[in-house]
Amino acid sequence: MRNEAKYTPLFVLVKLLDIGLVTMYFFILGLAAAKTFDGFLGKFDQDGYENNPLWLLFLEIVLQLFFIGIVAYILRNLVKLIPYPLDGVAGFQHTRLKELDGGEVMALVLILFQRNLIDKVFYFVNRLLGISVTHSTEEVLKGTRGSSHSK
Repeated sequence: MRNEAKYTPLFVLVKLLDIGLVTMYFFILGLAAAKTFDGFLGKFDQDGYENNPLWLLFLEIVLQLFFIGIVAYILRNLVKLIPYPLDGVAGFQHTRLKELDGGEVMALVLILFQRNLIDKVFYFVNRLLGISVTHSTEEVLKGTRGSSHSK
């Protein structure tokens, strides 16, 4: 028989608190990384891309996603190094928490809160498909991305 902790109510509570804490770490670090990317890359200016081939914009988007993956990997490993104050309580081991390997929340935040990347993707889709998908920063902040109405 393996040496595992029993799922007592205290064990489950400690585990749920750890999951919530790890999710907060991923969200905060993902948001900080997204804003850092935006600060480094600046505002997307579609006028600078009007005469560029579409494959060049696609390559830029792919490279940006490539670097997002690397940053997500680094941040995920940093989160693993943060000690959990309730480690060992009721037999719970923080290092065995499966959510430490996930980072889905961080990856989602890293992409969704990157204004530069979102604007590039919208512009790319518009040029590729020949349709006009528009959005404004005000609409995105209010959660109405993709709707056709505006203030």
